[in-house]
Amino acid sequence: MIYFFLGLMVGMISLWWWQKKINKELHQILISLSQFEQIPSFSKVSQVKRSVNLLSKDYQHLLAEKESFQDIINQAPVGYLRIDSENHLIDCNKQAQKLLLIQRWQPERLRLFLELVRSYELDQLIQQTRKTQQPLSIKWQFFPTPNYVLEEDKKKAENYTPIYLKASAIPLPREEVALFIEDKQKIKELTQRREQAYTDLSHELRTPLTSMSLLTETLIRQSGDKNKIWLEQLYQEINRLVTLVENWLKAAQWDQNPYQNLEWQNLELKQLILSAWQSLAMIAGKEEIAFEYEGEEMMMIEGDLNYLIQAFVNLFDNAIKHSPVGGLITVEVRKQTVNAEHWLIINIMDQGCGFDEQDLPYIFERLYRGDKSRVRNAKQGSGLGLNIVKQIVEAHGGKISARNHPMKTGAWFQIQLAMKH
Repeated sequence: MIYFFLGLMVGMISLWWWQKKINKELHQILISLSQFEQIPSFSKVSQVKRSVNLLSKDYQHLLAEKESFQDIINQAPVGYLRIDSENHLIDCNKQAQKLLLIQRWQPERLRLFLELVRSYELDQLIQQTRKTQQPLSIKWQFFPTPNYVLEEDKKKAENYTPIYLKASAIPLPREEVALFIEDKQKIKELTQRREQAYTDLSHELRTPLTSMSLLTETLIRQSGDKNKIWLEQLYQEINRLVTLVENWLKAAQWDQNPYQNLEWQNLELKQLILSAWQSLAMIAGKEEIAFEYEGEEMMMIEGDLNYLIQAFVNLFDNAIKHSPVGGLITVEVRKQTVNAEHWLIINIMDQGCGFDEQDLPYIFERLYRGDKSRVRNAKQGSGLGLNIVKQIVEAHGGKISARNHPMKTGAWFQIQLAMKH
């Protein structure tokens, strides 16, 4: 009997201990399920069962939402891709497969992005987005290089032509990157056809306009003082049209082959900038506009003297047109080293009214002229000068951007050119 009661006592103690342990674990589980409202009148086991059932329903709901989201992604008119931290392609919709010519992609099989899409531009966009943790975008001409498996498919490669695309990258948690790909080919083709039409029209207009200019010049010399003022005004307007036509043809030529006419030579930057300003000094003097250069001496670059002077003349002319009487145009030049590469940063600033914020993304586009105060006056240009500047700078391997100066309130152009070692 003693052993019986002793065993019963040990069993009761063990049962009590296990019950306490189970209650403690149930309590921890209920804490982890605290998002669900608990009913105190229920036992802990019942509360856990109820919470698990609610959790199961939420899980099924999330699965349904995930499937719905996946369907939306697959039917989206833009391409979508998701790249993991090790550059594996882990998600890809149908439009992305079509635009980037991704053949026989298998979600369950991890493959490097560059194995499926041979695009240096996209790879660099992914790396920069992951590094900066900022949304970035690019536009580029994509040359499809499909990874064909079947011999008969290789014949299809001849039918693929380059396509103009836009890619937007967004950083995600765990160093993943989401890519959205847009087809811009039709817009590019429409733009090219429009510009070709303008170019053809410019060719047709150049000869008669030149003839009209020469004829008007002859009439000015032969006319009396009474009609001379009207003929001179007509002569100026005709020459303005001639300049517009010439600038358009020049911009079209840069589009076709920006490197064709460049004559590379070593140039001293300060002297180049001063030469460009000197060609406009008389015009600036009439408005009492001053010029100031700030920077080191003897900074060398490599480029075409005439084209670079033209770029700076266009920028200075733009600044003069929009500067107030007695204003100041400042050029600041400094060195900058990025990834062991040496660059010259050239800041050109005026004291005018600056740009309207909504115009800033478009001011380098051909024929673009905003509607706000910077261009709504008698001094407005043809809308080609800044486009030509951009093409010249990019042909020299540089970059140009425009913004409003936060302190001086005027326009602020920044040019980045490679420094000669």
